[in-house]
Amino acid sequence: MQRRTFHKGAVTTAVLGLFALVGCGGGGGGSSTSAGAAPGPGTGPVASPTPGTPAPPPLPANLATMGTNFAGMEWAAGRLRVSPEILPNEHFSVPRAADVTYMATQGFGRNRLPIQWELLQPMLSDTPANAQARALIGEPGAFNAAYAGYITAVFDAHAAVGARCILDLHNYCRYRDFRFQPDGSVIGLAAGGPPLGHAYTTDPSQVWTRICATAPGASITTAALADFWSRAAALWKDHPGFGGYGLMNEPHDMPRPGETVESTSGEDLMIWPAFARAAIAAIRAVDPSGPIYVSGNAWGGAMSIGPQFNPAWPLAGDNLVYEVHAYLDAWNSGTGFDWDVELREKDYVAGVGPGRMTLDTGVDRMRIATDWARANGQRIALTEAGMPIDDPRWEEAFRRMVEHTRDNGVEMQSWMGGSHWQVRNFPIHHTPGWHQNRTLEPQVAGPMKAADGIALAAVFDDGPGSPQGGGAVTITVYVRGHLERPLTLTVASDNGGAFSKTTLVIPAGANGQDSYSFTPGPDRVTTLSYASDGSLGGQVPPPRKVYSLADPVAHAAVDLATAAMALIARYGAGKWDMADGHTDFVQGWPAGEGEAVRAVADSGFASSPGNAMEMLNWFNQDGPNMGALQPPVMRGTAGRRHTDHTAPGSTGLWCKKAVPEPSKPNPRNRAPYDLQDPHFVVAAVRLPGANSGVVFQASMAENAWYSELAVRNGQPQARWRDRNGQVVELTAAAALAPEAPAVLSLVAAPGSQQLRVNGSPAGSAGASLASCPFGQMLIGFGFLQGRAVPGFGGHVYGVIAGRGSPSAAELAVLEQYAASLGGA
Repeated sequence: MQRRTFHKGAVTTAVLGLFALVGCGGGGGGSSTSAGAAPGPGTGPVASPTPGTPAPPPLPANLATMGTNFAGMEWAAGRLRVSPEILPNEHFSVPRAADVTYMATQGFGRNRLPIQWELLQPMLSDTPANAQARALIGEPGAFNAAYAGYITAVFDAHAAVGARCILDLHNYCRYRDFRFQPDGSVIGLAAGGPPLGHAYTTDPSQVWTRICATAPGASITTAALADFWSRAAALWKDHPGFGGYGLMNEPHDMPRPGETVESTSGEDLMIWPAFARAAIAAIRAVDPSGPIYVSGNAWGGAMSIGPQFNPAWPLAGDNLVYEVHAYLDAWNSGTGFDWDVELREKDYVAGVGPGRMTLDTGVDRMRIATDWARANGQRIALTEAGMPIDDPRWEEAFRRMVEHTRDNGVEMQSWMGGSHWQVRNFPIHHTPGWHQNRTLEPQVAGPMKAADGIALAAVFDDGPGSPQGGGAVTITVYVRGHLERPLTLTVASDNGGAFSKTTLVIPAGANGQDSYSFTPGPDRVTTLSYASDGSLGGQVPPPRKVYSLADPVAHAAVDLATAAMALIARYGAGKWDMADGHTDFVQGWPAGEGEAVRAVADSGFASSPGNAMEMLNWFNQDGPNMGALQPPVMRGTAGRRHTDHTAPGSTGLWCKKAVPEPSKPNPRNRAPYDLQDPHFVVAAVRLPGANSGVVFQASMAENAWYSELAVRNGQPQARWRDRNGQVVELTAAAALAPEAPAVLSLVAAPGSQQLRVNGSPAGSAGASLASCPFGQMLIGFGFLQGRAVPGFGGHVYGVIAGRGSPSAAELAVLEQYAASLGGA
């Protein structure tokens, strides 16, 4: 998939442009532990939980018809040939075995793996390269061993759980290459850095994009594609996790007849069939029977499968599957995320013609493909589909399309199931998260499970922890996944108050929910607890606290932790207690001494339905050649659990969110604050010595602006940078004492910035910063302009962050509480 826009006045899939893709917690506010975990710091010394891998849940019986796209390995396209660095976990991501296993337990066992042709085969087989070029780039046609190893590891993970994975050449009939001189050299050619070692040129003019063509002088020939697939078949055809050959993703805008350059009109619709036939023949010479997936012209759209765009279909051959893509937005781009914007601004529907998008637009597109398949006696597969998340109308439209797909016996893969940082919380993602110390399945999985009859679900709740201005709080209880029958829950209070209702009914089906209001009594802390009717294995959300304390600051003299939580509730802030660290956000368990920490839930009140403030680490270190970046580990020091970020390459935890843009003006999965908003951060840390690096960062991964806590040579800092390049940097006069717990705070408001160290002001400024959206928060490191920013290499006990301007007395309570996490 790539971004594309369809011209409403031309044929249904004519393309105008191509745009590169570029605790009782979770608002419960009670104890920060989950069942089976040790109590958190601040409640007394604790022992680390005993490490041990729990037995995974049983796999659904049928893993053969539904899956996802493990997107990520194809994301380095913009850096190819021009950058000395193409690093795993930064510029592209390899699916982890844990990701594959989790998806299989949920019924998604026939997946698709998009790959980058240039990374697997750095030099096409017919390239006239000299000795130097071959030494730096690779021999003509040879596969890159490290990248091929990544693919094999993904197949291994599938085989281990009885799943299968389709190899998808995600290149659109194009190949980004060097310009070779007549003597076989490349101007400016240089060796790339480890671990991949892909060569690049210091002269960007020596890079160009080749395209498939059949006319004399074609820059990509049928022989080149045939060579690629012959090698791939020989390498993987017998692998038990291999699921088929995806010949080429979304061919589009091919040359005109007799030409060899891209054309946006009048393309030769017979070019791609010629390449497909050559690839099929090459595969069949090696593998007589493996399934071959054939995409069509015009981006492979479901509505484009017919003779208008694919006059050569069907092709001759056995076990061919015609793959199609279908999205729900008006132009079938997969980038229209706001239902009302689509209706208001687009009066043309790709595949259907003039008019407005409807709940049946996806069905209408798929019906064109299923009718074609039936009429021609062929098989089709829906290998890309997505469901925007911010409007129930999207879910209804997706449900209808999925049911039509499954009713017609068509296999299906959702888009964006990988863990690359750009995929996280994208509006049509299929990437699991973490909430209330459990895996949070994305909404898109629910209708897919329902259509396949898979009754697996988890139940959560979210809502504010404190009435604003007195009155009630509204809590939503919701399911992610598919309920076979309704779930009835009851809710009760331990300290009075009034409910709008005490019986909740989550309807059968996908992603159901119910809400209630609770009005607490004055000046008290109330715990709300749930009971189940026994369905869904007796699952209930964890108990949650509601704080109506009249004066939390005064209450701190009686109960510091309760007072702090009341303030966190008042400001709707997030709290990440490292004692809650789990080994993974899929099938993880409480991290023991020395175990990786990949998931910490928000045990404050920043989360809301569909917007969990998860802190995760998804960097893949399953095998060799994965680069230096790795997750922190759990440690216990003086009875206090914390994450250890001191190892070389240690990063931290990451909460990736969406930002508003024209296609999604009001995304609900937002960071709690932006640069221009009043905000505060309190972090309890320990430094080994005169360290330098980021402690906590709120920023936007694709850009350069941020608000962050950091240290430089052991001296605490608060730093801000806006879109105009204005930088505010406050540095404490003295370095922190080595190995002593400390509390660092930043407070910002329009025209005011402050750094605090151990409860005392350490610097201030009065800058006016430009408006800048934040799309992420990170603990222990940063990420700017598409690459990781080194962390401070110390230890983290906990972080509190939120929007607003706490008073000096309120901030002091939060800082004292943070200090208690570290034993101070």
